[in-house]
Amino acid sequence: MRKLVCLLLTVLSCDVMAQITTASLRGVVNDSSDQILAGAVVTLSHPVTGTVYTVATDAEGHYSIHGIRPDNGYRLEVNYVGYKSYFIDDMVLHVGDTRVENITMKEDSMLDAVVVASSSREDADMLAKFDEKTIELIPSVSRSLYDIVRLVPEAMATKNGGMSYGGVNNRYNSFMINGMANSDMYGLSTSGTNGGLSNANPVAMDAISQIQVAVAPYDVRLSGFGGGVLNAVTKSGTNEFRGSAYTYYNNQSFYGSHPAGIGSGERNRLEEQTTQIYGVTLGGPIVKDKLFFFVSGEYDFEQSPSSYYPGYEGVSITTDELDRISARYKALTGFDGGGYGRRDVRQRAGSLLAVLDWNINRNNRLSASYSYLDARAEDYGNSLTTFTFAGSGYANYSRAHYVGITLESRLADRMHNTFRAGYSRVADGRDPDGGTALPSVIIKNTGTTGGVTTYIGTDRYAGTNALTQNVVTLTDDLIVDRGAHSITMGMHHELYNIHNIYVANAYGTYTYNSIDDFENDMAAVYEYNYSDPDVTGSTVWGPRFRAVELNFYLQDRWSLGRRLLLTYGVRMTLPLIFNTPTANESFNSSAIATGNGVRVGDVPQTQVLFSPRVGLSWYKQTAAGRIDIAGGAGIFTGRVPFVWIVNNYSNTGVEQKGLRLTGESQNGQITQSAADFTVTPSPTDLSNTKFMLNVMDRKFRYPQNLKANLSADFTTHDGWNIGVEALYTKTLHNAVFRNLAVRSDGATISAVSPAAGSEANSLPLYSAATNDYSAVYYMGNTSRGYSYSLSAHVAKDFAWGLSLYASYIFGHSYAVCDVPSSSSSTNWNTVYATDLNNSPLSFSIYDVPHKLSVALGYTKRYARMLEVSAGLVYQMTSGQRYSLCFGESVDFNGDAAYGSTLMYIPTEQELGMMSFADETSRQAWNDFIESDPYLRTHRGSFSERNALQAPTEHRVDLHLAHGFYFGGASKRKVVVSLDIMNFGNLLCNSWGTYYNTSSWRLQPVTVTAVDNGTPVYRFTGAKLTPNDLLSRWHMQIGARVVF
Repeated sequence: MRKLVCLLLTVLSCDVMAQITTASLRGVVNDSSDQILAGAVVTLSHPVTGTVYTVATDAEGHYSIHGIRPDNGYRLEVNYVGYKSYFIDDMVLHVGDTRVENITMKEDSMLDAVVVASSSREDADMLAKFDEKTIELIPSVSRSLYDIVRLVPEAMATKNGGMSYGGVNNRYNSFMINGMANSDMYGLSTSGTNGGLSNANPVAMDAISQIQVAVAPYDVRLSGFGGGVLNAVTKSGTNEFRGSAYTYYNNQSFYGSHPAGIGSGERNRLEEQTTQIYGVTLGGPIVKDKLFFFVSGEYDFEQSPSSYYPGYEGVSITTDELDRISARYKALTGFDGGGYGRRDVRQRAGSLLAVLDWNINRNNRLSASYSYLDARAEDYGNSLTTFTFAGSGYANYSRAHYVGITLESRLADRMHNTFRAGYSRVADGRDPDGGTALPSVIIKNTGTTGGVTTYIGTDRYAGTNALTQNVVTLTDDLIVDRGAHSITMGMHHELYNIHNIYVANAYGTYTYNSIDDFENDMAAVYEYNYSDPDVTGSTVWGPRFRAVELNFYLQDRWSLGRRLLLTYGVRMTLPLIFNTPTANESFNSSAIATGNGVRVGDVPQTQVLFSPRVGLSWYKQTAAGRIDIAGGAGIFTGRVPFVWIVNNYSNTGVEQKGLRLTGESQNGQITQSAADFTVTPSPTDLSNTKFMLNVMDRKFRYPQNLKANLSADFTTHDGWNIGVEALYTKTLHNAVFRNLAVRSDGATISAVSPAAGSEANSLPLYSAATNDYSAVYYMGNTSRGYSYSLSAHVAKDFAWGLSLYASYIFGHSYAVCDVPSSSSSTNWNTVYATDLNNSPLSFSIYDVPHKLSVALGYTKRYARMLEVSAGLVYQMTSGQRYSLCFGESVDFNGDAAYGSTLMYIPTEQELGMMSFADETSRQAWNDFIESDPYLRTHRGSFSERNALQAPTEHRVDLHLAHGFYFGGASKRKVVVSLDIMNFGNLLCNSWGTYYNTSSWRLQPVTVTAVDNGTPVYRFTGAKLTPNDLLSRWHMQIGARVVF
């Protein structure tokens, strides 16, 4: 195993380039008397590809080589007349490295000896790197890159599938493959990657050569993020044909039957399901030493059964009811709904990658790549209170193409240029099951309990739902080395063309109060949304968004002497938007618009965003080992998820129209249908839907953070490494949302009663600011928010094959708006406050105070033809932050956000003055408060946002593999592997509990009514519950042939 520890502990390293895929080598050549040797010839060769880089030292003895392909097996040779040749064999260069090798030459008359100076990590950047062998040792069943990078101390896996770095929103991260943007720039996927909506990995793990994660890099060439950046570099071909074929498999028998924290300990097996993965890689020469190829292909397939069908435990819906619904729908549409029995829910993903590398000559190297992703994930979810016919589900699909070229050119001994161009086309959307375009029907009060809502027909949100993103990127970097200075001048531009079509209820949606009403065509509600053809030319329309982001930067890396390196530079970002939303003159002239200074049709005005950065590092060799101290500060400008801006194009109140009709009723029975059933709805002059609008501040700025870090690192001569790191992040510009359609004029409502009202137990009482729109969501900026962390690590590679790495990090993250969603309404109503339009600074949902990681790796080849390897990862993390909110059957404070008001924690005296729907709730609420230390000590106040945490989580994951070589000297082998996630649950049924809360909140108390200004409460007893699937152990077997 290549030193696992060395890869994991590289938290303070040199030049990190997520927009570059190469490495650099630099240093000074002198003799044993410390005299500069000008004109020494420095040659770096890579035998497996025939690549050779040759430069001469300048008048000050400096040399530099840029644009080096990251790999191992390099040979460094230095020659100077009258001196012995100097060699370093099997040199390893990682992606983003600027490795420093200072050379001391020996006179020819001296003994033949090679003096190897240790490589210097001279920058202040925070980054971590993982190579191919490390990746193979880390346990993973999902085969996601996030399973690897979770070992970075600042990386925290979010409960919704993403990764937060340094306590910053995961939507502000950047994800790259071969230096090309692979992020979900539109911002719909919580994973932050293209293909995330379909639960697909953007690239096969077996195609990856190296992974790099950066949190606070001070090289100005790196930007486009506020949290962190992950750059995956794929494998390339060499002069030797190498490849692999592999498969992985698991099914229901590979899951534990005792989920931790759930049930009484009885066995609870999962139903039949399966996961299968098949893949192949191949690389080699087309023309030896000149032209190489690498290809990779992978296919993933998952299948699991649906649940909550007739006959399933606890399901009250009957086959007789479903037969009646199916027959009626078929009579109306010709489609029977697709059936209602148990069905298989499938996910599939296929990915392809092709890479060509061409050594044009000694001064020029061209790399070209193409990748393709095709993924589809069905969504068919039922519960005890909802039932969906098989033909009413939908599938999320993702199709993506990427093309990229990179030209590395050495223009002179001390001048290097990198040109990169890329194009991506990404299509995401939803396909309704069965491909039908029929009305959606919702039938309430079904089932033997009367508490089931049944759905048949096209899913109301999937009928018209398609997104296309076209992105072009252009980058050019020129590096000029002059003595102790390495000057970089460059530019990076991204051009966006986005088209989003989304119309809910596009085929009409009918809601019935009973099956009898459905059979008698007595609809309680009819909804139909469409685009006004007089405005758009079609009833199905979606906005286009065209923009560009221009970046220019200048930087100097200055070797000050005495082992000091100063990196300083500035980056200029200029976002430009080429088209604007349609102006809504009716709204723009209204009192709500003029009073708040907003307009529908406005977009962010052109503003230059500056990102200055500076980093300083120093190292010293001592008798005990090497000391590295580094630090820096800088501004980082990220991308805004474009969905937040495009919402302003979709929701103008001009293009979209809608109809919502309600039937007439008497004594609870529908006497006049809301509308006659039809399969061909059409635009009408009766449009009466109050739509929401989106507006934004014309001075809105893209997200920016100020980051500063300081680190100290000590490496002993026998290989122990100990380090500490401090990181501080201050919000400069973050997005924040308000709803202008509601206002508070100073009136309040007491959470206790009007007679017992006080400042402590009262909250603002809202009223409607307009009757024309359901909501007016405004996006602006806030500078309130910050995070900090202090981490430490220890690592050691042992000569007998074991590698040890351990890290601990403590920190906090604070925000006023976590903006966790693509939806403006969700970003506003998940603020969780007593005043959603003016929320205070509080813990962020990305706050994880404690994280402890321990990684062990072991590889040993024995008996000439056998090899054993194992990897174990233990992680302890603080539980998820969440808020306690009131559930709301009625909008008791008038803010139009049901369930977003923080729960009041009454004193025992106040409980006695409150009104309850039942008397058991009073005592149950008091018992609930007394059982929790936070609630018990905060009686008489509103709970704070994200003040509570789920229990601490402990997780152990294990990877085991055994290789069988084809011969004693052969590299060909067959490897059988076993990965076990949540291994602790396999050892003990009560270990490995995993908690999750829906939307980062619990609602243990519901406001059921307001009686003369007094809220009426019912205690529901909502509590944290473990996740059934993730609280089980889960294993996967694999087999791979390496040739």
